Amino acid sequence: MHIVVLAKVVPDYEVPSADFELVENRAHPRYTKMIGLYDENAVELGIQLKEKHSADLTILSYGLSDDVQFLRKALAMGADKIVLVEGNSDDPYVIAANLKDAIDKQGDVDLVLAGRQSSDMDRGVVPGLLAGMLDYPFIPQACTVENLDGGWKVSQLTETGKRVMKVDGKGVLSITSIPENVPRIPAVKAIFAAKKKPVEKLPEIVAKKMSILEVSVQIPKMESVCELISTDDVDESVRVLLSRLKEERYL
Repeated sequence: MHIVVLAKVVPDYEVPSADFELVENRAHPRYTKMIGLYDENAVELGIQLKEKHSADLTILSYGLSDDVQFLRKALAMGADKIVLVEGNSDDPYVIAANLKDAIDKQGDVDLVLAGRQSSDMDRGVVPGLLAGMLDYPFIPQACTVENLDGGWKVSQLTETGKRVMKVDGKGVLSITSIPENVPRIPAVKAIFAAKKKPVEKLPEIVAKKMSILEVSVQIPKMESVCELISTDDVDESVRVLLSRLKEERYL
């Protein structure tokens, strides 16, 4: 069994909003880089499947050569190797096409996992595009995965609960966060061992841009309004509170 997990290196997603700064429509290069939060959920789930089924686990990424140092965390967590397609496009079609070519070069791949969305662009469209290019079924918002009769039993989170589905054969799943796939903290010994695991770098083979052009990216303004309600008269305080909640459509 061979499982591929897509992982993207992104700027630190825990930078306080008040300190966040854009340069040419992207996060300032001074920020620390790391694997995206949801991608780490996918890595953790991939490692759990690897341990359960003695599978091969490959981390596949599209990005810059320097990203390898950050991707090694996935190796320390338990992945076997990194495959990096070197490119710098933000076009999801270009990214998906290059990932598809890299997967084709990995031989027989049984399952592709990805985070439900990247921690920088928050688009969540690459896994679906990739599934279409591979002609694999695609399930978004997956939370648990089990191997079942040559296919996969997948639990998907929905707005109203959980849906359980079965995928026959191969598939692409985007993974959302649940307590069971919170990423493990690698041991010190594993961190050092990760430096000896193989890294394969591939050239970008698709670089054509879509006709859609990005005009601008802006940091949203966070505003809050605080209203203090007197508690001298409890009954009146409750009436005022209920009135305000209804005005704001919380009730």
